[in-house]
Amino acid sequence: MIHSRPFGVAVSVIAFTGVLTYFLGGHIDHVTGDKGPALPSANNWVTLPAPDFVAGIGGSAVTVLIMLLLNKVYNVMRSMTSLFIALFAAMQLATPSLFGQFYTGTLLAVAVPLCMMLLFSCFRTPSATRNVFLIFLILSGLTTTQYCFMFYIPVFLAGLGQMQIFGARSLTAAILGIITPWWILAGFGIIDLSDMVWPQFGNIASLIGRDDTVLLLVTLGITAFVMLLCYVLNLLKTMAYNARSRAVNGTFTLTALVTVAAAAIDYRNIISYIPLLNYSAAMEITHYFSTHRGEKSFIPVLVLIAVYIAIFVCQTVI
Repeated sequence: MIHSRPFGVAVSVIAFTGVLTYFLGGHIDHVTGDKGPALPSANNWVTLPAPDFVAGIGGSAVTVLIMLLLNKVYNVMRSMTSLFIALFAAMQLATPSLFGQFYTGTLLAVAVPLCMMLLFSCFRTPSATRNVFLIFLILSGLTTTQYCFMFYIPVFLAGLGQMQIFGARSLTAAILGIITPWWILAGFGIIDLSDMVWPQFGNIASLIGRDDTVLLLVTLGITAFVMLLCYVLNLLKTMAYNARSRAVNGTFTLTALVTVAAAAIDYRNIISYIPLLNYSAAMEITHYFSTHRGEKSFIPVLVLIAVYIAIFVCQTVI
């Protein structure tokens, strides 16, 4: 039942109803400021509340669509399952203020999975330089709007090695993809490289003590812990997979670890990593339960979803 499409749709409807109620109640705190090194960050792209809400929900829907395509085309879960839809929806609901708006986190959770789609299509195909160029063009171009995208450039460089295409041709395509957006923007005088603003890091302990921040950190802690636990439990099975499946799972793992590390280090920008962390966790947890289908395996899944719904209710009531 938990692996069925209707279950995923049902949880998604609950999540949408919850965030819509949250939005209509005027509880959404919009992300302010501009963290773009060169161009405005995504939270400044849609300014009206209603279109911003629609764009935010639409971004999460696109992420789910890419998850479905990844599993259908590359058989990431090694079985037929739609559990990741329910998990991702529940995790997004736990941070309703972010779920109900379009900002860098929404964009990051679309861009990285999309780049994964492009990367996986390059497995043992060194001639697929166009896809490699496009991957790094997307990441570098979006870095002009928010620096967090640049943390995933090394992830996909490592991904070239995992896809067994790392070489002079693919590396040249990657470098050209990284350079091109900045070259175009500087060449047309849209940006001045000397005026760019780069990130400042600090100590995450300085935020602990605020009620909303503690609740956010608890939510992220639960997500990261369950994700890493499922990764460890999946390790022996993934080692027995074929080369392509190991490469795919290795890319997912590296993305998840970098996301956790970036969220911890770049605490001032932690909200930008939440949707992508939810995506990574939903895929990893689903991978575990799709390969360990016990008679009572539905119980921890329902408990986890209930925890996220409870966190949402706490934010609504308080």
